[in-house]
Formats: sequence, C-alpha cells, structure tokens
Amino acid sequence: MSNAPLIHPLQELGARRFSFYPPVRNVEHNEWQFRRATWSEVVVVNTHTREEALLPRASVGEISVVDHPVVIVGLRRELEWRDGAVYPHRRPVIEFPQAIAVNGGEAVPAEPAVRSHRLAPVVSIRLEPRPAARTGVKVAVAVMLGAVACLLAADIVREVQVRQRSTKLSAEDDAASIVRKLGPAARETTIGEYQILVWPVRRVSVVLKNRHYIGAIDSGGRVLDAVALPDGHSPGTTAPGTTAALLRSLPRF
Repeated sequence: MSNAPLIHPLQELGARRFSFYPPVRNVEHNEWQFRRATWSEVVVVNTHTREEALLPRASVGEISVVDHPVVIVGLRRELEWRDGAVYPHRRPVIEFPQAIAVNGGEAVPAEPAVRSHRLAPVVSIRLEPRPAARTGVKVAVAVMLGAVACLLAADIVREVQVRQRSTKLSAEDDAASIVRKLGPAARETTIGEYQILVWPVRRVSVVLKNRHYIGAIDSGGRVLDAVALPDGHSPGTTAPGTTAALLRSLPRF
C-alpha cells in the first residue's frame, strides 16, 4: 500500500502564483506558490520573502475558477503569521469589570444584591407569541432563504465561468495546448480511442479524440462544449452536427 498523501487541489496549480482570501495576517505580500503536501499539512512559500508556511490541509478551501488577475485560494478560517509560523487567528476578548455609574457618571463597583426573605409576587404569563417575536422569526427565515439563494447563484456563476473557459478551446487544440490554457490536469484516463483530462476542482473534463479536442463535459456528464463534426452534418441528415451526441454516449469515468 502506498504511503503517499492524497493529491491536494493546490497541486493542480503547479508553479502558478496565487493569493489567499482572507489574507494571512501580518504578511505584507499576499502572493504564494505551492511547495509540497503531506497527509496533514500543505507547505507554501511566499514569493517575496521566500519563507515557507505550513497550513493545515483542512484550512484550505476552494480555488477560484477565474485566474485573472490572480488565482484566489479560499481559507476556511483566518490565519496569522507569528514568530515565523502560521497560527489560527484569535480575536482578543476585552472583559469589562462590573460597575454602576453614580454621581454624574463616576463608576463604582456594584454592591451585592440584598437577599429578601419575602415571597416573589406572582406574575401572569402570556402563552401567545408577541408580535416582536413573530417578526424576529420572519426575519430569520428571510435571512436563511437569502443565504440559500446566494449559494445557488454562486453555483450558476461557476458553471457559466466553466462554459466560458471551455469555449476558448477548439478542434485545433491538442493535450499540450489545453494544459497551457487550463493548467495541469489532476488525472488522465483513456476510454477506447478517447483521451480524457480531468480537473475535479473546476468540475470539468476535456475529451480528446485522435489527440485533438472534441468537447468538454462537467462532473455530472452534461455537455459544456462541443466542436463541429468533420463532415459538417449529423450522420444521415443534412443538418449541421457537433460532437455533443458522441460526448453524451461516453460511459461514466
């Protein structure tokens, strides 16, 4: 059994430079390069200071699809540079002493309450929810629905960006030119005469036939891009044809 760590998404960037968001605190230049990965940590190097930083694998989030002007790598929590190493950022908590204001604003320590031996008065309890409480529930539900809508919108934008990136490829592209445009693929597989390059983080796979690009599909098998057939029309018809049907017929990989 191999003891090599699992491939980390940052490895797809190779030597490309990227920035963290949110930025690592106490670091002036937010520009990094991937160095190596272990089972528990990712090692990156600052391109300006050449200092290495060890980040927990779990703290590194998604990588942006758009790489202009620079690739953005998300952090799941705020980090800070301290004493030559990276630590989780902790916000200071300021504790105020308990006091009461008297004599025109001068604060003095509060005296302990005097315990009374008398029975507390009976207060009636309303079982109906107050209008303010109902309003608070409505506001909470609206905020939750808004967050869900934002997540759906982010997925749609990501898919559109993937489509836009895919349309930059043409039937003239081969594996080398595709890698130059999209960066190194995470893995490569072969199904019969088809060569498939896979980018799991971007959720896109590029298909080549006879070593040339014929289209792209997403992680669910949907066709994102297809090129025109060499003969110009679909088999048995005179209508213009593309490789879309061929891409849909590929088995899952």
